[in-house]
Amino acid sequence: MSDNISISIKNVSKTYKARTKFPTRAIRDLSADIKQGEITGLIGPNGAGKTTLMNIILGFLKADSGEIKILNDYADSINVRKRIAYQADLQYISRTVKVSSYLKLHSNLIGIKNPSENIRYLLESFHMTSTYNKSLQSLSRGMRQKIEIVQAFLGFPELVLFDEPTAFLDPPSVFELRDFLLNKKKEGITVLFSSHNLTEVEKICDRVLFINEGTLSGDYVMETYEAGFLEDAFRKFRDDRTSTERLEL
Repeated sequence: MSDNISISIKNVSKTYKARTKFPTRAIRDLSADIKQGEITGLIGPNGAGKTTLMNIILGFLKADSGEIKILNDYADSINVRKRIAYQADLQYISRTVKVSSYLKLHSNLIGIKNPSENIRYLLESFHMTSTYNKSLQSLSRGMRQKIEIVQAFLGFPELVLFDEPTAFLDPPSVFELRDFLLNKKKEGITVLFSSHNLTEVEKICDRVLFINEGTLSGDYVMETYEAGFLEDAFRKFRDDRTSTERLEL
């Protein structure tokens, strides 16, 4: 595995309910490499296998076959878990837990001894310092989303994975996230994120992987394509699917 590869995915497959009459093949012999220091987007229709692939990369799910290595090591190694971070598509909500406690807990879990400066820097980056002493439940969904993004960057990870990071964000917050990620890219951090926001994916990603029915249908280096290309690719997918459905009828 090359030193400039952050995530190496080799012939990975995953089937749910494999021993039943109706197995679901979520990932089918998929291979891809995520390069170090790049922002890579993961796109595809609902049910394409994006979340399954993300969970396998993170070690939350075990693949049926194939191999994944992260930062030249296996995903479930302690070495890897210390160096990566993840923002899930779910938000933690609590009436009693404050933002400060939530972020300090995550800081303690990853071994930051004096987290206050790191937390303050991240909250300032997303204009969220006023939330420090507020409960998580008191925040809007968009503000809670930004807190989840903040916790993902605690402790200066080398690789960050996002599942729909722009969900619930208003336009100014999307701009903040874009600028923040581009600055982190300059620091050498690798980002992989799954998203349905094609416009934002085009604006920020160096490379985009298109997954459909568990297979890699497209691997695009974005500097070689014009604006609007991803929307055209999705339209073609929709038209092809519609034609297939008509033939089956």
